[in-house]
Amino acid sequence: MDKQVINLTVFLIKDYIKDFKDCMKSPDNLSKSKIKATFGMDGIIYYCDSKKKPPRWKPYLDQWATDTIDISDNASNKAIMLVKLKNRIMAVVFGYGRSFLKEECIERNFGFKVALNTINPNKMRSVNAATIEDMVVTTQRQASYSTSQDEFGLNVTNDIMKGITGEPFDEEYGNHISGKDSLVVSVSMELNELKDKLELYYSAYTDDRYKRIGFEWVDNVAEVRDSVLSENLDFLLTDTIEKHNVNHLHIAPPETTDWDRIIGFCYSGIGKKPDDPESYNLNLDIEEYVNSIREKCNIYAKIRRDKLYAMNSDGVPFAICSIYAALVFQTEYEGRNYIFSSGTWYQVETSFFNQVNNFIRNRIPISSISLPECPKDKNEGKYNQMVADGNDDYCLFDCKMLSADGSPKKIEACDIYTKSKQFIHVKNKGQSSQLSHLFAQGKVSAECFSSDESFRKQVSEIATAKFGSMPFDASLKPSSNEYEIIYAIIDDKDTDINEKLPFFSKVNLMLTAQELERMHFKYSVCLIRKQTEG
Repeated sequence: MDKQVINLTVFLIKDYIKDFKDCMKSPDNLSKSKIKATFGMDGIIYYCDSKKKPPRWKPYLDQWATDTIDISDNASNKAIMLVKLKNRIMAVVFGYGRSFLKEECIERNFGFKVALNTINPNKMRSVNAATIEDMVVTTQRQASYSTSQDEFGLNVTNDIMKGITGEPFDEEYGNHISGKDSLVVSVSMELNELKDKLELYYSAYTDDRYKRIGFEWVDNVAEVRDSVLSENLDFLLTDTIEKHNVNHLHIAPPETTDWDRIIGFCYSGIGKKPDDPESYNLNLDIEEYVNSIREKCNIYAKIRRDKLYAMNSDGVPFAICSIYAALVFQTEYEGRNYIFSSGTWYQVETSFFNQVNNFIRNRIPISSISLPECPKDKNEGKYNQMVADGNDDYCLFDCKMLSADGSPKKIEACDIYTKSKQFIHVKNKGQSSQLSHLFAQGKVSAECFSSDESFRKQVSEIATAKFGSMPFDASLKPSSNEYEIIYAIIDDKDTDINEKLPFFSKVNLMLTAQELERMHFKYSVCLIRKQTEG
């Protein structure tokens, strides 16, 4: 047999599936054929007759056109080859053959692991990744030529890699390889080499070469895409709610909006009317929602049905998302750590989980500054005004937008600047989807203050107007260790910072602190008590 370039799309079936039919949706409705014995594989091919139909857009063209549109019908061709190798079932799909497989039987990330272990780390072409903030943003990054992972701007601490494409380090694996759930390869081979190739890919799946070539960080956080595991984790979430255990349960709107115009939040499903301003409160109290749930309630259906509402300053209510999508939850299952955020489950590698928590516990100091409690009826803006008005050593910078070199838009230097050279950034923890922006604001402001004289002059002018004298010489590059970046978080719970913040918020705080250390700024966190009475 002559070698020829063959494109293979390969799936691995979960290990508990032992019979070919068990991973198929409707095997009895399909035609089938055994694989020739000469190929040395225990397997079967399923296929169905081609079904032809016109493109779904053809009726539109027929109505627009003056003449009859004569276009051949599309053919939907499907086939799948199932093979038993290494005590596992592997599936090679052709056309739309994946539709034959039960989704819950597919081994997730099989192709991704094979690709990680076989791709030359200096010959990557495309990366599918997600960035951890308080919400997770997915991106597709492509290069016009083969290059290293450094060129893709990946952050090894808060990026989740979900798929990769590139050239293998050994042509034995193929000319081109791509992996997510499926492995997609372009390989030069003879047909009788298929068994050897499949065994080769399975061996790559079980290898850990990726840890030795610079990809060990991909284990930090991984999206859970196994439907059975997700269902088990959802059960833990609902069981926690049923038991009213809110120690590791938060609620945080996953979408960004104009929080300065928000006068409060409200849950549906707890007997409050979303169109009644009296139903709204600035505090997002998960206990209020959890304690309202009646016994024998279908909690999973309820949290998907109920909505988190907000009301703007014009008195207009609007739904932000379902309660399910707003929940942030941390749990342990079968010895592994899982985080639920924005409606998606993530597995967090134990050493990374401990690294983040230890950093927050041991490296994030609590500020020596003492800020007053935040009255129940005040939002961040009114609180900042109150604090600045009540202390001659505090200058209000909230909503004072300053220009900065190299920035396309103006930024806030901080919310409050003190005579002691402290930049205080304030945020209500109840608006957790904004915490990453809080941390970023402090870092960007510090960078501008350190490098941009015009930015320093604007800060100095505003502060001088309040203090009556120049707080610093803006013409001189500052000694960064004279200045402190303070993150002030408003919350109504008496817990430490490790308990107070969701895990992804802690990841962002750790990264920000490391950047501030690099710039030699001091940093700390100040916890502001939110009054719940009066």
